[in-house]
Amino acid sequence: MYKHLVVAVDGSTTSLNALNHAAGLAKLSAAKLTLVNVANPTEYMTLAPEFLQHESYEAAAIANGNSVLEESANLAKQAGVADVQTHLLVAVKGAKDMAHELVEYAATQNADLLVLGTHGRTGLMHLLMGSFAETVMRQTTLPLLVIRSKVEDEV
Repeated sequence: MYKHLVVAVDGSTTSLNALNHAAGLAKLSAAKLTLVNVANPTEYMTLAPEFLQHESYEAAAIANGNSVLEESANLAKQAGVADVQTHLLVAVKGAKDMAHELVEYAATQNADLLVLGTHGRTGLMHLLMGSFAETVMRQTTLPLLVIRSKVEDEV
């Protein structure tokens, strides 16, 4: 069925739900599972520089991204996935750029399924925070599996 799944992971409960689902699919179909974290240094700019444990916002984003990838890879292996790869991308312009980087990477790696989690926000929260999943959906031509978090996971 599937030979190569690409999963966006960011360490959130929502992305862990997506990872668990993708790991199950990968195990069943003996597929390669590539975990991707899209690091965004601008997300760290709300921290005062003295609270950074790294020399720059980019270094902080990369360190966090690598940590998320390592933890996610361990979870996928524990779930029985034999072929687990990781990849870190860096996007500096915001959510649309992050989505573009993920979509381009998945396409160049010949993925046959892109998996990600979503909070399923609507109304004002959707307007204010945007939707990474919706942006990915509009940009990709790959099959896309979006795993929505449970209400109790969002609290």
